[in-house]
Amino acid sequence: MSESAPNPTAVVGRRKPAQGVSRRDFQQPKRLGPARLAELALALKNLMPSLEKRLVENAGLKLTCKLGGLSEVDADSIFAGIGEPLCVLRWRSQGAPGWLVWESAAAVGVVESLLGAKGATSAARRLSPTETRVVAHLLTEVARTLGGVLGVPLADFALVQTTSELGSWRETGKDGAEPEAHRLAVKLEVAHGESKSTLVLCFPGCGGKSQGATLALPGTLPEHLEHVEVELRATLEGCELSLQQLLALETGDVIPLEARLGDPTSLSVEGLTLAQARLGSHRGRLAVRIEHLNVHADHAA
Repeated sequence: MSESAPNPTAVVGRRKPAQGVSRRDFQQPKRLGPARLAELALALKNLMPSLEKRLVENAGLKLTCKLGGLSEVDADSIFAGIGEPLCVLRWRSQGAPGWLVWESAAAVGVVESLLGAKGATSAARRLSPTETRVVAHLLTEVARTLGGVLGVPLADFALVQTTSELGSWRETGKDGAEPEAHRLAVKLEVAHGESKSTLVLCFPGCGGKSQGATLALPGTLPEHLEHVEVELRATLEGCELSLQQLLALETGDVIPLEARLGDPTSLSVEGLTLAQARLGSHRGRLAVRIEHLNVHADHAA
Protein backbone atom coordinates (compact mmCIF):
# COMPACT_ATOMS: atom_id res chain seq x y z
CA MET A 1 0.00 0.00 0.00
CA SER A 2 1.51 3.30 -1.02
CA GLU A 3 1.55 6.23 1.36
CA SER A 4 -0.62 9.17 0.45
CA ALA A 5 1.11 12.46 -0.31
CA PRO A 6 0.93 15.05 2.46
CA ASN A 7 -1.54 17.87 1.97
CA PRO A 8 0.47 21.12 1.87
CA THR A 9 -2.58 23.22 2.64
CA ALA A 10 -2.89 21.49 6.02
CA VAL A 11 -0.19 23.84 7.33
CA VAL A 12 0.77 26.31 4.64
CA GLY A 13 -2.80 27.19 3.77
CA ARG A 14 -3.98 27.64 7.34
CA ARG A 15 -5.17 31.19 7.82
CA LYS A 16 -5.48 31.12 11.59
CA PRO A 17 -2.90 29.88 14.12
CA ALA A 18 -3.57 26.56 15.78
CA GLN A 19 -5.69 26.58 18.91
CA GLY A 20 -3.68 27.01 22.10
CA VAL A 21 -0.70 28.76 20.46
CA SER A 22 -0.09 32.29 21.71
CA ARG A 23 2.34 34.97 20.66
CA ARG A 24 5.50 35.26 22.74
CA ASP A 25 7.32 38.54 23.33
CA PHE A 26 10.90 37.58 24.15
CA GLN A 27 11.46 41.04 25.66
CA GLN A 28 9.21 39.76 28.46
CA PRO A 29 10.97 36.70 29.94
CA LYS A 30 8.88 34.16 31.82
CA ARG A 31 10.55 32.22 34.61
CA LEU A 32 8.44 32.59 37.70
CA GLY A 33 5.01 31.33 36.69
CA PRO A 34 1.60 32.77 37.64
CA ALA A 35 1.50 31.16 41.11
CA ARG A 36 4.90 32.54 42.15
CA LEU A 37 4.14 36.00 40.77
CA ALA A 38 0.84 36.02 42.67
CA GLU A 39 2.66 35.02 45.86
CA LEU A 40 5.19 37.83 45.47
CA ALA A 41 2.49 40.35 44.58
CA LEU A 42 0.52 39.46 47.72
CA ALA A 43 3.60 39.85 49.94
CA LEU A 44 4.42 43.23 48.37
CA LYS A 45 0.83 44.44 48.63
CA ASN A 46 0.79 43.59 52.33
CA LEU A 47 4.07 45.46 52.75
CA MET A 48 2.72 48.86 51.64
CA PRO A 49 1.49 50.09 55.07
CA SER A 50 4.85 49.15 56.62
CA LEU A 51 6.73 50.90 53.80
CA GLU A 52 4.74 54.10 54.29
CA LYS A 53 5.52 54.01 58.02
CA ARG A 54 9.25 53.51 57.42
CA LEU A 55 9.40 56.43 54.99
CA VAL A 56 7.90 58.70 57.63
CA GLU A 57 10.26 57.43 60.36
CA ASN A 58 13.49 57.20 58.35
CA ALA A 59 13.08 59.77 55.58
CA GLY A 60 10.60 62.22 57.09
CA LEU A 61 8.35 61.87 54.05
CA LYS A 62 4.67 60.98 54.00
CA LEU A 63 3.99 59.06 50.79
CA THR A 64 0.97 56.97 49.90
CA CYS A 65 2.24 53.77 48.25
CA LYS A 66 0.31 51.26 46.15
CA LEU A 67 1.54 48.22 44.25
CA GLY A 68 0.98 49.02 40.59
CA GLY A 69 2.13 45.76 39.04
CA LEU A 70 4.69 42.97 38.91
CA SER A 71 6.34 41.59 35.77
CA GLU A 72 9.47 40.00 34.35
CA VAL A 73 11.56 42.12 31.98
CA ASP A 74 14.72 41.98 29.94
CA ALA A 75 17.31 44.41 31.29
CA ASP A 76 18.01 45.80 27.81
CA SER A 77 14.42 47.10 27.63
CA ILE A 78 14.45 48.97 30.95
CA PHE A 79 16.06 52.19 29.73
CA ALA A 80 14.94 52.08 26.09
CA GLY A 81 14.12 55.63 25.01
CA ILE A 82 14.81 57.19 28.42
CA GLY A 83 16.25 60.71 28.34
CA GLU A 84 18.44 62.75 30.65
CA PRO A 85 18.43 64.04 33.29
CA LEU A 86 17.77 60.72 35.01
CA CYS A 87 16.73 59.97 38.54
CA VAL A 88 17.83 56.35 38.98
CA LEU A 89 19.03 54.58 42.11
CA ARG A 90 21.57 51.91 41.17
CA TRP A 91 22.63 49.03 43.41
CA ARG A 92 24.26 45.64 43.27
CA SER A 93 22.82 42.33 44.40
CA GLN A 94 25.32 39.46 44.55
CA GLY A 95 27.36 41.20 41.87
CA ALA A 96 24.47 41.97 39.50
CA PRO A 97 23.16 45.53 39.01
CA GLY A 98 19.61 46.55 39.82
CA TRP A 99 17.83 49.87 39.41
CA LEU A 100 15.00 52.03 40.74
CA VAL A 101 13.70 54.45 38.11
CA TRP A 102 11.76 57.60 39.06
CA GLU A 103 10.54 60.39 36.82
CA SER A 104 12.93 63.32 37.20
CA ALA A 105 10.15 65.92 37.45
CA ALA A 106 8.42 63.97 40.23
CA ALA A 107 11.68 63.63 42.17
CA VAL A 108 12.32 67.37 41.85
CA GLY A 109 8.84 68.19 43.13
CA VAL A 110 9.14 65.93 46.18
CA VAL A 111 12.63 67.05 47.18
CA GLU A 112 11.74 70.73 46.75
CA SER A 113 8.74 70.20 49.02
CA LEU A 114 10.92 68.47 51.61
CA LEU A 115 13.41 71.33 51.55
CA GLY A 116 10.69 73.95 51.95
CA ALA A 117 10.69 75.49 48.47
CA LYS A 118 7.59 77.50 47.50
CA GLY A 119 6.11 78.03 44.07
CA ALA A 120 8.19 75.25 42.52
CA THR A 121 7.41 74.23 38.94
CA SER A 122 8.63 70.66 39.42
CA ALA A 123 10.23 70.52 35.98
CA ALA A 124 12.81 67.85 35.16
CA ARG A 125 16.35 69.02 35.94
CA ARG A 126 19.58 67.82 37.51
CA LEU A 127 19.52 67.56 41.29
CA SER A 128 21.94 69.55 43.41
CA PRO A 129 24.36 67.66 45.69
CA THR A 130 22.09 68.25 48.70
CA GLU A 131 18.99 67.17 46.78
CA THR A 132 20.85 64.10 45.51
CA ARG A 133 21.60 62.96 49.06
CA VAL A 134 17.97 63.46 50.11
CA VAL A 135 16.54 61.53 47.15
CA ALA A 136 19.16 58.77 47.44
CA HIS A 137 18.26 58.26 51.12
CA LEU A 138 14.54 58.09 50.28
CA LEU A 139 14.91 55.66 47.37
CA THR A 140 17.40 53.47 49.25
CA GLU A 141 14.82 52.99 51.99
CA VAL A 142 12.24 51.93 49.40
CA ALA A 143 14.61 49.50 47.64
CA ARG A 144 15.87 47.91 50.86
CA THR A 145 12.36 47.40 52.19
CA LEU A 146 11.11 45.70 49.03
CA GLY A 147 14.33 43.72 48.59
CA GLY A 148 13.92 42.33 52.10
CA VAL A 149 10.51 40.87 51.23
CA LEU A 150 11.80 39.45 47.94
CA GLY A 151 14.82 37.88 49.65
CA VAL A 152 17.27 39.89 47.52
CA PRO A 153 20.26 41.44 49.39
CA LEU A 154 21.15 44.94 48.14
CA ALA A 155 24.39 46.94 48.48
CA ASP A 156 26.52 49.69 46.86
CA PHE A 157 23.71 52.20 46.36
CA ALA A 158 24.30 55.25 44.15
CA LEU A 159 21.94 57.83 42.63
CA VAL A 160 22.81 58.46 38.98
CA GLN A 161 21.56 61.15 36.60
CA THR A 162 23.30 60.25 33.33
CA THR A 163 23.06 57.15 31.15
CA SER A 164 26.82 56.62 31.33
CA GLU A 165 26.50 55.93 35.07
CA LEU A 166 23.75 53.31 34.79
CA GLY A 167 26.03 50.32 34.32
CA SER A 168 25.10 47.19 32.37
CA TRP A 169 23.63 43.81 33.23
CA ARG A 170 26.58 42.30 31.34
CA GLU A 171 28.93 43.25 34.19
CA THR A 172 29.99 40.10 36.03
CA GLY A 173 30.58 41.89 39.34
CA LYS A 174 33.01 41.05 42.10
CA ASP A 175 31.66 37.54 42.69
CA GLY A 176 32.26 36.51 39.07
CA ALA A 177 28.71 35.21 38.58
CA GLU A 178 27.51 34.66 35.03
CA PRO A 179 25.57 37.79 34.02
CA GLU A 180 21.95 37.52 32.92
CA ALA A 181 19.41 40.03 31.63
CA HIS A 182 16.41 38.74 33.60
CA ARG A 183 14.90 41.24 36.05
CA LEU A 184 11.80 41.29 38.22
CA ALA A 185 10.11 44.68 37.73
CA VAL A 186 8.02 46.04 40.61
CA LYS A 187 5.90 49.08 39.84
CA LEU A 188 4.90 51.34 42.75
CA GLU A 189 2.32 54.09 42.42
CA VAL A 190 3.15 56.83 44.93
CA ALA A 191 1.37 60.04 45.88
CA HIS A 192 2.74 63.05 47.75
CA GLY A 193 -0.08 65.47 48.39
CA GLU A 194 -1.69 66.13 45.01
CA SER A 195 1.37 64.90 43.12
CA LYS A 196 1.35 61.33 41.78
CA SER A 197 4.17 59.40 40.13
CA THR A 198 5.51 55.91 39.50
CA LEU A 199 8.60 54.12 40.80
CA VAL A 200 9.87 51.08 38.89
CA LEU A 201 12.29 48.78 40.73
CA CYS A 202 14.18 46.16 38.72
CA PHE A 203 15.60 43.35 40.88
CA PRO A 204 18.11 40.74 39.70
CA GLY A 205 18.35 37.29 41.21
CA CYS A 206 14.64 36.63 41.75
CA GLY A 207 14.36 32.93 40.93
CA GLY A 208 11.33 30.72 40.76
CA LYS A 209 11.57 29.30 44.27
CA SER A 210 9.82 30.89 47.19
CA GLN A 211 12.07 33.32 49.03
CA GLY A 212 9.90 33.96 52.06
CA ALA A 213 10.03 31.41 54.84
CA THR A 214 6.67 30.39 56.21
CA LEU A 215 6.10 31.68 59.70
CA ALA A 216 5.86 28.88 62.23
CA LEU A 217 2.89 29.80 64.39
CA PRO A 218 3.37 29.20 68.10
CA GLY A 219 1.41 26.39 69.74
CA THR A 220 0.33 28.68 72.56
CA LEU A 221 0.26 32.46 72.89
CA PRO A 222 1.90 34.36 75.72
CA GLU A 223 -0.60 34.83 78.51
CA HIS A 224 -0.84 38.60 78.08
CA LEU A 225 -1.94 38.16 74.44
CA GLU A 226 -4.54 35.46 74.95
CA HIS A 227 -7.48 37.86 75.26
CA VAL A 228 -6.45 40.40 72.60
CA GLU A 229 -9.19 40.70 69.98
CA VAL A 230 -8.55 41.27 66.27
CA GLU A 231 -11.04 41.87 63.48
CA LEU A 232 -11.15 39.24 60.72
CA ARG A 233 -12.66 40.50 57.47
CA ALA A 234 -13.98 38.50 54.52
CA THR A 235 -14.18 40.44 51.25
CA LEU A 236 -17.28 39.69 49.17
CA GLU A 237 -18.03 40.58 45.57
CA GLY A 238 -19.96 43.83 45.33
CA CYS A 239 -22.45 45.05 42.75
CA GLU A 240 -22.91 48.03 40.45
CA LEU A 241 -25.61 50.66 40.88
CA SER A 242 -26.42 53.66 38.75
CA LEU A 243 -26.19 57.06 40.41
CA GLN A 244 -29.96 57.35 40.13
CA GLN A 245 -30.42 54.02 41.95
CA LEU A 246 -27.92 55.05 44.61
CA LEU A 247 -29.69 58.33 45.34
CA ALA A 248 -33.04 56.53 45.48
CA LEU A 249 -31.99 54.11 48.25
CA GLU A 250 -34.08 54.15 51.40
CA THR A 251 -33.97 52.42 54.75
CA GLY A 252 -35.18 48.84 54.33
CA ASP A 253 -34.11 48.46 50.69
CA VAL A 254 -32.41 45.17 49.81
CA ILE A 255 -29.29 45.22 47.59
CA PRO A 256 -28.47 41.80 46.06
CA LEU A 257 -24.73 41.09 45.87
CA GLU A 258 -22.96 39.18 43.11
CA ALA A 259 -21.37 36.75 45.60
CA ARG A 260 -22.63 33.18 45.60
CA LEU A 261 -21.92 30.11 47.71
CA GLY A 262 -18.69 28.55 46.50
CA ASP A 263 -17.20 31.81 45.24
CA PRO A 264 -13.60 32.60 46.28
CA THR A 265 -12.95 35.28 48.86
CA SER A 266 -9.99 36.59 50.87
CA LEU A 267 -9.58 36.97 54.64
CA SER A 268 -7.64 39.87 56.12
CA VAL A 269 -6.57 41.13 59.54
CA GLU A 270 -5.34 44.70 60.08
CA GLY A 271 -5.25 45.24 56.32
CA LEU A 272 -3.07 42.14 55.67
CA THR A 273 -4.47 39.40 53.45
CA LEU A 274 -3.78 36.21 55.39
CA ALA A 275 -5.92 33.53 53.73
CA GLN A 276 -7.85 32.53 50.64
CA ALA A 277 -11.23 30.95 51.25
CA ARG A 278 -14.61 30.08 49.69
CA LEU A 279 -18.08 31.17 50.70
CA GLY A 280 -20.36 28.56 52.18
CA SER A 281 -22.85 27.99 54.98
CA HIS A 282 -22.66 26.38 58.40
CA ARG A 283 -25.72 25.57 60.48
CA GLY A 284 -27.79 28.02 58.50
CA ARG A 285 -25.31 30.90 58.70
CA LEU A 286 -23.04 32.36 56.02
CA ALA A 287 -19.49 31.07 56.53
CA VAL A 288 -16.14 30.74 54.78
CA ARG A 289 -13.92 27.70 54.37
CA ILE A 290 -10.17 28.40 54.45
CA GLU A 291 -8.32 26.84 51.50
CA HIS A 292 -4.88 28.45 51.70
CA LEU A 293 -3.02 30.42 54.38
CA ASN A 294 -0.62 33.20 53.37
CA VAL A 295 1.14 33.70 56.70
CA HIS A 296 4.82 34.61 56.13
CA ALA A 297 7.56 35.77 58.43
CA ASP A 298 7.65 39.27 56.88
CA HIS A 299 4.01 39.82 57.92
CA ALA A 300 5.10 39.82 61.56
CA ALA A 301 7.49 42.75 61.11
